[in-house]
Amino acid sequence: MFVARAGFGTFSNTAVAAVNPFKVVKRVVWLAAMLTLMCVAVAAQSLNVNITEYPIPTGNAVPLVITSGSDGALWFTELQANKIGRITASGVITEFSVPTPFAKPEGITSAPDGALWFTEANVNKIGRISPSGTITEYSVPSPSAEPTGIATGSDGALWFSATGCGSDANGSTSSKIGRITTAGVITLYTLPSFCASPIAITAGPDGAMWFTEVEPTIYKIGTITTAGVIYEYPVPQLCNQTACLAAGPDGALWFGMGSSIGRITTTGVLTQYPLPTPQNAISGITASSDGALWFTESGQGGTASKVGRITTLGVITEYPLPIDNASPNSITGGLGGALWFTEINSNKIGRIQVLGRTGVLSHIAAGGGWTTVITLINTSLVAVPVTVALHNDDGSALTLPVTTTQQGVSQTTTTSSVNATISPNATLLISTGDQVASTVVGWADVLSSGSLGGYAIFRTSSPNSPVSEGTVPLQSQYPSTITLAYDNTAGFVMGVALANLSTSSANIRADVWDESGNQLQPAIFTIAGSGHTSFVLPNQLPLTAGKRGIVRFQATGGIAGLGLRFSPFGTFTSVPPF
Repeated sequence: MFVARAGFGTFSNTAVAAVNPFKVVKRVVWLAAMLTLMCVAVAAQSLNVNITEYPIPTGNAVPLVITSGSDGALWFTELQANKIGRITASGVITEFSVPTPFAKPEGITSAPDGALWFTEANVNKIGRISPSGTITEYSVPSPSAEPTGIATGSDGALWFSATGCGSDANGSTSSKIGRITTAGVITLYTLPSFCASPIAITAGPDGAMWFTEVEPTIYKIGTITTAGVIYEYPVPQLCNQTACLAAGPDGALWFGMGSSIGRITTTGVLTQYPLPTPQNAISGITASSDGALWFTESGQGGTASKVGRITTLGVITEYPLPIDNASPNSITGGLGGALWFTEINSNKIGRIQVLGRTGVLSHIAAGGGWTTVITLINTSLVAVPVTVALHNDDGSALTLPVTTTQQGVSQTTTTSSVNATISPNATLLISTGDQVASTVVGWADVLSSGSLGGYAIFRTSSPNSPVSEGTVPLQSQYPSTITLAYDNTAGFVMGVALANLSTSSANIRADVWDESGNQLQPAIFTIAGSGHTSFVLPNQLPLTAGKRGIVRFQATGGIAGLGLRFSPFGTFTSVPPF
């Protein structure tokens, strides 16, 4: 009577001071001399992402530029609503009205004083808002400056692009780059090119400020040192948005150029990467904590809205937004590696989170009297999205009827993956197997953007044996070698379940020792990419029959595993590997 052994077969399966300096060194570095143009297109591999959108309370606010604040929240300008918005990591939005009517705030940046500084192009002012929402405004001395973009410089001051080119008190008719200290002292630097129309501005890796010039006949990337020295580099095309220039993690500057992404080194070497969707145009770009850059793109008439990712090698991936004509604009990084962006047309703030492998459950069994209940707990401080992907032995998607339970509400569906968002300290339950006639086995990959804890419990309730349960820990380390102690004596038998965490097929070597340390005959077997296997040790490794010892499984990539010890009394318990 070895019913449990038979059942184990399932285991197998704000004062202004103005200075207008004239000591600016002006030089244009021409295309033929310094600019190398290369067009590169590289194939991409998509990531598992989660996109969430949060409506702005004020209708038709036109959210434009967004930045990360020192308080951990995201701050953004509302052009049409004449407000500054703040959104927490959990999506709570607060709005603060700009004191000057019709100011039309555009650019915004986090400053060393802990406040947010922003531009007011329509009323020629620079604004400052404290984390508590107190706003101070500073008038720009040139009446037609039209401040647009703004960024913090390496000197601790704020630098801004002054797009306007009408005559000012000094008779200057050219566009300018401005500098304002946190005490409100403003300096203006005139650009060499007439009506250059600088828009986007960012701090460069060389300590200078870099900016875009979108004057209609000659597009240029400009740079100004903290001493006021200006250089310009002509480029073929430029995005005309406030947030479409960023310093990359590779020491270069990245920017939008129509339907391509441009990369320019601090010596003027240009590389161009065309978008996979050629009818789209770049609106914003930012460096991310994942070592790549993320960008926003919209199509003709605001259709085909997407968020994209480009590696420093030029590999591009695009992700469609839930609303096709959302017109995403500015994008920035936030807490936990999330990316936040503005949606002009849909009047929302969006968040995109990349889901990485948080853990794996090396064995699940469902149907034929077996059920598996997965418990996942959010141990982070913010709500996190999670995807639980179920895999068959052959690595394919394992489709099952599953019941999910959150906050006392249950829902049943048939799927191979469960997608949910778990609140801080909350729990998600996933039950499989209740509605399946025959037994299926496999494993589960748990993907999330935050920290999760958890486990799975599988049980059998066969009429011919006692109810038993085994626990599968949520494994967050992915070694290439795992060791299991076995005891196949006195009617007991040990089984093992292994999951191949690589997408490629893996040869698994099993080295075996008895309890005296004598090495027995090794074995080699294969597991499909993202596949799974489970077996009773004596069946796969006959020399372990009637013996105690250890078995070490070794793969070229990551593996996950679990032991299960069956007794001669029809019961079983799980055994963790080490």
